[in-house]
Amino acid sequence: MDQVAHTIRREIILGTLDPGRHLVEKRLAEDLSVSRGTVREALTRLASTGLVESSAGSGHRVRYFSDDDIAEIGEVFAALEGRAALHTAFPLPETVEKELRAIAERMRGLRLPEDVDEQMRLDREFHGMLMSQQPKAKLVEAWQTLEPLIAVMMVPIMRRGLGSAANQADKHLLLVDAAMTGEREMLIKALEQHYYQA
Repeated sequence: MDQVAHTIRREIILGTLDPGRHLVEKRLAEDLSVSRGTVREALTRLASTGLVESSAGSGHRVRYFSDDDIAEIGEVFAALEGRAALHTAFPLPETVEKELRAIAERMRGLRLPEDVDEQMRLDREFHGMLMSQQPKAKLVEAWQTLEPLIAVMMVPIMRRGLGSAANQADKHLLLVDAAMTGEREMLIKALEQHYYQA
């Protein structure tokens, strides 16, 4: 079931399944060579992440996100990570800086849109490491709860061709540079720019 959800999510992010598309369980089951029950479970899981919406009597559809929706999601992540920055001890340890830079450089080596799954994994790893540098467990829990929405933010990036691998790497390196200034306000501003232009 995990693989089915992964496949459907990928097709939504890449635009193969466009917003508003009715997701027919029988057709998806045939296309993916799985049971309708497996497809139903996968769609239910995707509905919990926000990529799919369900309604009684009409089944599941690919959820439409307006530019305003995407911007609002970005604001939420910027606010959470900015708040975390207020509790982070600066400058970051050298080992953390090196790992963050290494993650960003691994992004540079990707081929988008083919490697979109790896891009999202590296993005989560990068921002998760930034979040882990502060001691507030509830902030981390809130971020982890919303983390599936990162996939939503990738939808316009992939569909509009806004995110080359090099561009994604550079955007994340700017965050490292801001964090290493030791000035919280610099990192908070960089996070806002990072998410608002996503």
